[in-house]
Amino acid sequence: MFAKVMQPILANAGVPMLFVQMPLLLFALPVVIALEAALCHRWLGISWKQAWRATAIANVISTVAGFPMMWIALVILQMIVGGGSFPNLPEPWFSVYTVTVQAAWLLPIEKRLYWMIPTASLVLMIPAFFITVLIEKRVYQMRLGECLGSMGIGRATWSMHLVSYGLLVVAGLFLLATG
Repeated sequence: MFAKVMQPILANAGVPMLFVQMPLLLFALPVVIALEAALCHRWLGISWKQAWRATAIANVISTVAGFPMMWIALVILQMIVGGGSFPNLPEPWFSVYTVTVQAAWLLPIEKRLYWMIPTASLVLMIPAFFITVLIEKRVYQMRLGECLGSMGIGRATWSMHLVSYGLLVVAGLFLLATG
């Protein structure tokens, strides 16, 4: 549905996925914060107030700063490897290339955007996972110091993100299936 709305607007310019994903990320942010705060409270043995505060700060920073920085880096990389043009590849390699190498800024192929946008969003979750773990682990270390819970901050951060990104992937697969 979202792809159909965006098609006339971005028909000749391609689709900068930052502007597609950022509203979706901001929409999902409260759910992710709540989930990760509960896991943070449980695994790090901290109070609910500490968990909510640290998780909210970490997630806002990684979403508002980390995702755009990652997107800019991927667009630059995409341009370096020739990702701004139509590759001369046979199917299915053309389609695979367009939603992986060109995931940050999709080519303006209107008739394919219905599946390219959700697929590129799923592809972009891979580098986003690692960026958010890196950023949020640092925030947790600065905000919480050492915790006495059942996990250290590093392991808890990885584990929290496996759970929250697992849910985001399920949501992305649902959008792809219903597109």
